[in-house]
Amino acid sequence: MEPMDDFVMLNLESFFNNDGISTSKNRTDGDFTGAGNTYPAEDLPPSNSRFECENIPFIFPDKSDGRNNNIALDGQHVPVPEGNFEAIYLLGASDSASLEDTVSLVFADDSRETVFLGLSSWRLCHNLKYGERVAVKCRGYHFPSRHVHTTQIGVDYGMWMQRLPVRRPGTLCTIEFPDNPNMHIFSLTLHRTTSIRETHEKDRTERSLQQM
Repeated sequence: MEPMDDFVMLNLESFFNNDGISTSKNRTDGDFTGAGNTYPAEDLPPSNSRFECENIPFIFPDKSDGRNNNIALDGQHVPVPEGNFEAIYLLGASDSASLEDTVSLVFADDSRETVFLGLSSWRLCHNLKYGERVAVKCRGYHFPSRHVHTTQIGVDYGMWMQRLPVRRPGTLCTIEFPDNPNMHIFSLTLHRTTSIRETHEKDRTERSLQQM
C-alpha cells in the first residue's frame, strides 16, 4: 500500500451541481438520471468519509437530503494544488448509456494535454466498458415511488473508479472537463509522480536526521 501523502484528494463541493443520492425514507430527493432515479444512500459509504478502491483513497460526498453530491459535467474548470502528477483517479458513472469524451489538462507553462475519459453506465457493474474498477456496488436504485431491487436479475448498479494517465511532464494546474452532463463525478484524487514522492521522502529523512 502506498503512503497517503502520495495522493491529493480534492474537495469538489463547490463544483457539485447534481443530487444523485436519496435515502429510503425520502426517495424523491435528488435526480441522477433526469427521470427521478437515484443511488440508494444506504448502499453507499458514509457521508464525508475516506474510503479506498484498490488502495486509491477517495473522499465520499455528503449524502444528506437536499445536498448536491456530484458533478454533472458541463465544462467545469477545476483548479488543483500545483504539482507533478502521474494519474488522476475519478469516482463516477454515466447516468444512461456508457459515454466517452475528452478532458483537458492545463499546466503551469500553459501547455495542454488531452486525455480520453470513458464512463460506463451506472447499471453495468458486470460489464464495464472502459477498464474501470467497481468502487461501490448497489443492490438496485431508487425511483421516487419505490426501491427497485435488481440483484435478483443479475443487474448491479454502482460507481466506478476510472484512471486518467498524466503523460506530459510539468506542473499541473487545472483540469478542464467537457460539456457532457450525463457523465458524473463524485470524487477525484491525484497521484503524485514517482520522482516527486522520492523527493518528499528524502526531505522527510533529512528533517528527521536534523532533529536527532
